[in-house]
Amino acid sequence: MDFRYLKAFLAAAEQGSFSKAAEELNIAQSAVSRQVKLLEESVNDELLIRSSKHLTLTAKGKRLYDAVKHFQSEAESLLADGERSLIRVGIPHGLLESWFQTLLGPYYQQNDHNFNITMADLPALREGLEAGRFELVFTPFEIDSELIVSRPVLHEVFVLVSAFEVDLDRLSDHRWITYGSGDHLLQLGRRHPRRIIQVNSMTAIMKLVRQGIGIAVLPDHMLTAVDDSLFRYHNKKLPDQTIFASHLRYKQIPEPLQSVLDILPKP
Repeated sequence: MDFRYLKAFLAAAEQGSFSKAAEELNIAQSAVSRQVKLLEESVNDELLIRSSKHLTLTAKGKRLYDAVKHFQSEAESLLADGERSLIRVGIPHGLLESWFQTLLGPYYQQNDHNFNITMADLPALREGLEAGRFELVFTPFEIDSELIVSRPVLHEVFVLVSAFEVDLDRLSDHRWITYGSGDHLLQLGRRHPRRIIQVNSMTAIMKLVRQGIGIAVLPDHMLTAVDDSLFRYHNKKLPDQTIFASHLRYKQIPEPLQSVLDILPKP
């Protein structure tokens, strides 16, 4: 189906005549009539009832007209550069809690775009970016392809934290607070304690550590001046990693996306 046929059909339906539709589209009347006829042939049904004075929509023509007008309205809204464009961000749960949400305060001092932030696992983030469901994703690895470009925005160093002094050779004597089965604390020793709290919230882990309930491994950027009384231990078994921001390879980055890229740190 040629979109020109739909434009001719819309104009003819709204103007009530092929001649007026031709004037609106700045084409010959015969072209409008032929395009509507070809559209009717493509759907194998009559869309307009012709008379010498007026054109009238059939029942199917009315349904098609409503559908095309809705599509036209949605397309115009999508293509218009609105004042508050939507920025769709994909991010791992822990990174949202521990880092990205802290950037939104400074961001909204200068910008007024809307966000749709979705937490997802790493494969879903890359697939979602390639499929156009996200404008921006954050991952602990670089995505570099013909479609996608990445840049580093954060260097994470993991530390063991506790509200009390810890003997690093006797970690299993303490209650462990972990994020999940892949938690970095589980890498520090073969012997695991019998007392473990597992919670998939970095914020909750931080609060539990501050209360002295147990020990945990957290990224150092989560620790603030409030946590100066906490004990922090570096260990060579604990990894450090770089977080990358990835987006499609635009020839010219859209302004809403650029506004977010501008506030991201450059480690």
